[in-house]
Amino acid sequence: MATAKLSNLRVLVTRPADRSGEFAAALGSAGATVVLQPLLDIAPLSSPEHDAAIQKSRRLLMDLDRYQQLIFISVNAVQYGLDQIEQYWPQWPLGIQVYAIGAATAAALAERDIRVHQSAPAMNSESLLASDDLQCLKNSKVLIVRGVGGREYLAAELASRGAEVDYVECYQRSRPDIGGGQLRALLLQHRINVVSLNSGETLNHFTELMGAEALNYPVLLPSARVADIAREQGYRQIIQADNAGTTASLAALANYAENNH
Repeated sequence: MATAKLSNLRVLVTRPADRSGEFAAALGSAGATVVLQPLLDIAPLSSPEHDAAIQKSRRLLMDLDRYQQLIFISVNAVQYGLDQIEQYWPQWPLGIQVYAIGAATAAALAERDIRVHQSAPAMNSESLLASDDLQCLKNSKVLIVRGVGGREYLAAELASRGAEVDYVECYQRSRPDIGGGQLRALLLQHRINVVSLNSGETLNHFTELMGAEALNYPVLLPSARVADIAREQGYRQIIQADNAGTTASLAALANYAENNH
């Protein structure tokens, strides 16, 4: 992508602090001005608040060899989930098909020497569910590794195909300690003209912090599902990427820049 392609864009990147580097660097290389302000924090589960989830995860992971499919929702699920799995399974159990949502998640698994079963990265739950191997799951046991809470769509669809589905919840998401006034000042100081919001949860945090002023900003969103949430909230300038990956996000921004600047 030519350096000047995004030169008129001043983008606020709101991904978690340790997950924004690749995207921020790509934006900078494409000519955009980049400002980092996480609107989502990721941390391991804490005691006593999450004792029940911790105990449940321990019990399920000790029985990992009873599952036929293991699905990692995110890079964070790989980081925190594999750290737990390796406590109980120094040798990976045989016969488990591992799936990843997102190219970054698949790459994180590969870095830990875990083979991902699907031939191409599934960029969201919907594309993963289109995998041939996940169509008929009668008598199959599926374990999903994720953070606390989140969408139930994937599990519900797998269950409708006959699977018995369990969750291992191994990390928590929260809003960073930033007030609406601080965020507003940052946006004005850097004359931000696009806000990148990588999930429905981050979109909600931005809306809560900024109130009605949030609706004045063009927002880069990772999917039709999150775009629908934004429309329901009243956003008028929506830049919808095909998925949350860097390539798709840059393509959506390039199209926006070409048509609006």
